[in-house]
Amino acid sequence: MTETYWCPGPWPWEWFRTCIREVPDVSDPCNAPVCIDAKTRLAGARGRFKSACDGLRMLNPLLKLLRQILAAPIWMIVVLAVIAAIIGGPIALVIWALIAVYGISWFLVLVLGKMATSLATSLEQAKTDITEALKDVLKQCPEHCRGDISIPDCNLE
Repeated sequence: MTETYWCPGPWPWEWFRTCIREVPDVSDPCNAPVCIDAKTRLAGARGRFKSACDGLRMLNPLLKLLRQILAAPIWMIVVLAVIAAIIGGPIALVIWALIAVYGISWFLVLVLGKMATSLATSLEQAKTDITEALKDVLKQCPEHCRGDISIPDCNLE
């Protein structure tokens, strides 16, 4: 909708000038503040959900790889350490590097496990926020204004 308003200029011949501007249609229920606010909250919750889901998708393959490394029995690591101590040389350096990778994997599994737990919690909170915001969108916005009202799913595989 356009609106005409008085916009005088600095010169006398511009003192009675009128200008035209676009203003939102106040009768349009799609531009109602409660509808826009509800859709904004839904979009924010969807963004948080996508971010947490993407983080979990990134962490899962790393955790799977680390678990495969840690599947080696501890007695095998002890035997490798004894062999490396006995033989010495470049082969021993490779064996010690493998043992170091095993030890670092324990640390990384603990850290990434806590990160995954935190992301899973935020994913559930975002899903709850989406459900609540969706109820508000359904209540505050007419059907033709709602946009995407589907509940997203996070497929981690």
